[in-house]
Amino acid sequence: MEQNEKIGYKDIFKQKEYMKMMVAALINRFGDSIDAIASTWIVYELTGSAVWSAVIFGVNKVPSVFVTPLAGAWVEGRNKKAIMIITDLIRAVCVAFVASGYLLGFLQPWMLLVTTCIISTVEAFRGPAGSALTPRVLQAEYYEYGMSLMSTFSSVTELAGTMAAGGIIAVIGAAGAIYLDMATFLLSALIICFVNTREERSRSQIFDGKAYITNLKEGFSYVRKSHEVCYLMVVVLFMNGILVPLNSLEAPMVDEILHGGAEMLSLLSAALTVGMLFGSVTYPVVKKHMSGKKIMVIACVVVAVFYIGIPLCEPFFVNRLFRYGVVIANSLALGYVVAATGAFLSVASVKYVNQEYLARTSGIMSAASIAAMPVLSFLISGLVSFVTTAQCFIFSGACALLECIWILKNKGIEGNM
Repeated sequence: MEQNEKIGYKDIFKQKEYMKMMVAALINRFGDSIDAIASTWIVYELTGSAVWSAVIFGVNKVPSVFVTPLAGAWVEGRNKKAIMIITDLIRAVCVAFVASGYLLGFLQPWMLLVTTCIISTVEAFRGPAGSALTPRVLQAEYYEYGMSLMSTFSSVTELAGTMAAGGIIAVIGAAGAIYLDMATFLLSALIICFVNTREERSRSQIFDGKAYITNLKEGFSYVRKSHEVCYLMVVVLFMNGILVPLNSLEAPMVDEILHGGAEMLSLLSAALTVGMLFGSVTYPVVKKHMSGKKIMVIACVVVAVFYIGIPLCEPFFVNRLFRYGVVIANSLALGYVVAATGAFLSVASVKYVNQEYLARTSGIMSAASIAAMPVLSFLISGLVSFVTTAQCFIFSGACALLECIWILKNKGIEGNM
C-alpha cells in the first residue's frame, strides 16, 4: 500500500509497452474524429439524403451489438497483437477505397454501406483484443493512473480532432481528410508491431468450430455466474443508459426548460467536457481515498440532482445569472462523475475479471452497453409523445435514485466498500 501511494502519472510514462499502445490508440482516435466529420459530409454530398446518413449510422452500430460478443470468444487463445495489426490494416484499406472512390467519382452509396460494415466488423475484433492485452503491458498497481491517462488523452485528442476537422477538410478536402485517417491506421499498426505484449505462443490458428462454440458458451456462462461481472454489467448498462435522455432531449431541454438557444447548448456541452476531463485526471487520487461503491453512489446522486434539479429550478430561470450558474455547476458535476465512474469501471473490468475470459467478457459487455442506447432512445422517443421533457427528466432522476439504492444494498466488488 505504501508503494502504491507513491505511484503517479509520471510512472505511467515509464511503462514503455503500454505507452506504445496508448500512442497507437490516440493516433487512431485523432484520425477517427476527423473521419467522422469528413464521412458525414461525403455521405450527405453523395446522396443528398438524410435517410442514407441514418442508415449508414445504423449499419455502423450493428456489428458492435451482434459481432462483438462472438468476436471475443474467437480472440481468446489467438495472437491478439496480430489481430490488432491486421484489423488496422483492413480499416486502412477500406477508408482508402472510400477516399479514392470519392476523389475519382466512382463511389456509390452501397459501397459506403459495405465498407462501413467491414470497418465496424473488424473493430468488433480489435476491441476485445486490445482489452485482453492491457494486463500484459501494464501491471495491476498502475491500472488507475494508466487507464485514467488514456481516458484523458483520448478525450483531448478527440476534441482536438473534431475542432481541426473543419480546417483540414477546407485545406485538403474531404477525401484528403479520409486519407489522413488511413495514414493513422497504418501508423497505429506500425507502432503495435514494436509492442512487446508478452503473449505466450498461441495454439493452432486453424479454426475449430467445436472449440469456438465451447469458448463462446464458457464466456456467457462465466458472465452469468460471476458476481463481479454481473455487478459491473448492471452499472455499465445504467451509466450508458442514464445519459440517453440527456443526449436525446438536449435540444428540447435547452428550449423548453432553460429557455435558451444555441449558446446555452454550447455552454452545457463545454461544461460537460471540462468536467469529464477533470474527472479523468483526478480519478486516481480520488480512488485512493474513496471506494468504488462510494464513487458510484455519488455519481447516481449527482445524476439525479441534474435530472430533477434543472426542471424544478425552471421558475427561477428568469434570472439569467442564476440560469447560467445552475447549468454550469450541474454540467461540470455530471461530467466529472461520468468520467470518474467510467474510469472505475474500466479499471475494474480488467482487475476483477479472470484474464482467461477477459476478451470474451469485454465483447459481451461492450455489445450490451451499445445495444442499450438505441433501445432506450426508441423508448424515450415514444415516451415524450405523452409526457413533457421535464417529466421525462424527473423520471430519469428517479431511476438514478433507484440505482443508488441498489448499489448501497449490493455488496459490490471491493472488499473495502
